Amino acid sequence: MMKLINTIEINSLKYSQEEYELPESSDYPDPDEWFRKWEEVVSALNYDFSRISKDSNLVDIETIDDDNLQMILETDLQEIDLNKFEDEVSIFDGGIVLTDKDKILIEPNCCGDIGNIDEWQRILDSTTSDWSDLWIGHPWIFYRKQNGKVQFSDYSDVSLEEFTDIKAIFEVEEFELKNELGKIRKHQIKFKNRITEILQKLNIENAEKISALMTGIK
Repeated sequence: MMKLINTIEINSLKYSQEEYELPESSDYPDPDEWFRKWEEVVSALNYDFSRISKDSNLVDIETIDDDNLQMILETDLQEIDLNKFEDEVSIFDGGIVLTDKDKILIEPNCCGDIGNIDEWQRILDSTTSDWSDLWIGHPWIFYRKQNGKVQFSDYSDVSLEEFTDIKAIFEVEEFELKNELGKIRKHQIKFKNRITEILQKLNIENAEKISALMTGIK
C-alpha cells in the first residue's frame, strides 16, 4: 500500500552530550554498526523515534516525542538572535517520503524541507498530462498525470527543459495520493501546534510565528 511520511532531518551529533563513553569495538565489529551505536551514545536524544531507514537522518515527525522535540528546538534556537527571528529562523530540513509496501520510492534530497508539501499539492492541482518537475531538493524528479494515476520518473539533475526522454519508473493512484497528502498535512499542522506549545512553555516570545517559520504552516 502506498504511504506518505512527513519527515524532518535530525543529525544526532548536533545534539551531543558533554560526557559519554565510546562503545567497545569488540561489541560492534562492523564499522557501520559501531558508528551508528556511537551516534546513539554521543547524542542527548533518547532515540525514541522512527527513522525511515537505519542509515537515514530522516525521521517521521509523528514519532518524535515532546522531550526530543524540546531538545531539538532549544538547540536550534540557541543559534539565532530571537530579536531577529523573522530573518534567522529556518524551516526544518526534510520533506515527504513516498513508500509502497514499505519500500522507499521517493525521499527528499539536499535542500529539501518540510515546506515542500506545497510542491506535492501542485500534483493534485495540475490539470495537464505533461511532465512537470517536483522539487524535493536536488536531485529532483518529474511527474505526470494519466488516467487517474500519477507517474513518477527517476531522480534527475537535468532540468525539465533539457530532458528529452523522461521515463516513468512507477505510478500511484491519484485518489490514494490525495488521501495520503490530506493525512500528512494534518500531521504537519499538529507538529506546528506542538512546537508552539513547547516554545510557550519555554517562555519564548512569538511562539506562533516561529513555529510557522519552522514548519512552513501559516
